[in-house]
Amino acid sequence: MKAHDTVRINNDISQLLQRFENIMATTTVDSTSHTTTAVETYQLDVESTALVRAAEDILSLTRSMKETWLFGKLDTLGEDESETKRREELERDAAVIQKAIEDGGILKPAEQ
Repeated sequence: MKAHDTVRINNDISQLLQRFENIMATTTVDSTSHTTTAVETYQLDVESTALVRAAEDILSLTRSMKETWLFGKLDTLGEDESETKRREELERDAAVIQKAIEDGGILKPAEQ
């Protein structure tokens, strides 16, 4: 995952949380005037639209990540450095054991 994807994810999550908090804060106002109700309705509309936009951006990001993974640009099955080093050490150990067996130094049948 690239750094800008991480920034995008963090930004979207903070937007979701902020918009949800703003919606909850708007619902706690205890006023019965028509003006206040109209303003609250407008704020709820703006905040819910922004909330949906942030959720859609997260969905867009996950879709692009799936496409990258499916079409081979995201190397999730490749070896990292530690796996490569471990594999090389195992191959070297196996070669040493194989040589010892071939030279007859190991696994000789017991003489009776």
